Amino acid sequence: MSRRINTLSLHAAGGGGVTGDSYSDRIVKFVPGDVVAGWLAITSAIKSAAQPPSERTLWIIFSVGLFFAAAWTWRKTSEVGKKPAYIQTAVSTVAFGVWAYATGGALPQWPGALYQPLTATLMLVGFSLLSGLVTQA
Repeated sequence: MSRRINTLSLHAAGGGGVTGDSYSDRIVKFVPGDVVAGWLAITSAIKSAAQPPSERTLWIIFSVGLFFAAAWTWRKTSEVGKKPAYIQTAVSTVAFGVWAYATGGALPQWPGALYQPLTATLMLVGFSLLSGLVTQA
């Protein structure tokens, strides 16, 4: 299965018999699961560290994750003869941020009330359901 979302506009433009992705297919393709898995491994290592990294280091790790989610999605959706998947890359990058927040990881170690489990769960469910409504790649 290709990582790129197949839209109805691509299909109408002669997509070679490829049908548009369904709502559930789009939800799955918007989530950069491999990058989220990397985030979970890194945050697990952070949690097990004897001395957790500084707040600045946590923000740097999160920022690198956002960059990597964008770059990885861009690479995995690039296809010869098709315009870049700008929207899919943007939505997938935001999806990484939502998943990183929802899974907790290093975030509960940040100061203040930045991490709230209920808010994280509601954001994850809401974003996932809404992202499937995006039909442009």
